Amino acid sequence: MSDDKISTTALAKLLEVPVQQLFGTLKDYDWIRKVSDGWVLTPKGEFEGGEYRTSKRYGRYIVWPVSLEQHAMLRALEDNKMLSAAALGQPHSLSGRAVNRILAELGWQKRESHGWMLSPRGQQQGGVQMENRQSDMLYVLWPEAVTDNGVLEQRLREAGAASENSAAGDLFAESEGFVSIDGHQHSSRELQQICQWLYLAGVLHATNRQLPVEESLKADFFLPLNQVFIDFWAADATPTELKAQMRKAELYKKQGWNAIELHPEDIAQLDDIMPRQFHKFGVKFS
Repeated sequence: MSDDKISTTALAKLLEVPVQQLFGTLKDYDWIRKVSDGWVLTPKGEFEGGEYRTSKRYGRYIVWPVSLEQHAMLRALEDNKMLSAAALGQPHSLSGRAVNRILAELGWQKRESHGWMLSPRGQQQGGVQMENRQSDMLYVLWPEAVTDNGVLEQRLREAGAASENSAAGDLFAESEGFVSIDGHQHSSRELQQICQWLYLAGVLHATNRQLPVEESLKADFFLPLNQVFIDFWAADATPTELKAQMRKAELYKKQGWNAIELHPEDIAQLDDIMPRQFHKFGVKFS
């Protein structure tokens, strides 16, 4: 590739806008057109210097003159910059997944089988529905002005502060007495963090639930829709608590019940561990 031609993705980085916003703008101005297997140039796009390049890895793709960075139409994108969930979370050290769940809790979007769907409430905030051109996954972009929304900023700030003050690094608000944001009370911060992960992932759950046996044994969490028990094995468990945990593990195996064991080292990786565990038991989540 010649030095003065860059891909659409590289141009988006140069303009500091989401790549899908740039694709949408180029489409709206009739520089490119969507076809079944990707994008093609229109006469307007060719006039503006667009060309095709081919690589073994990416196949055929479009490149543009670097000088387009100064094009009036593209410079105007800076005044209408749209932010992804990941970009919203960056100032608070939050992942895009964490922010998407916060946006869902606010009712601005909802989880669908192919990604995140913008809600009417989210439209009022200026959200724009987008679709990944390669995976067909849905997602939402947000106007830069949404960062001025007091409610959203408070949620992001609380989640970010929790990330700094806990090993979990995601969505766990500081709460005196270990009360999770869904109102459940817990005996430890780790249980609070697990509960808040379940709540923000949209998973129906009970806490401190008696097992269906005559013995006085309770699971830390119970998912009624999929009949899954979840227990946290605390590092500082007393001999009595450890004995109860071992008895529960024995019952789960003997009865063939669905069970998930979590340990202290797992708390920092719930976003990776829980989806894998849930997949085994058919648990749906956001």
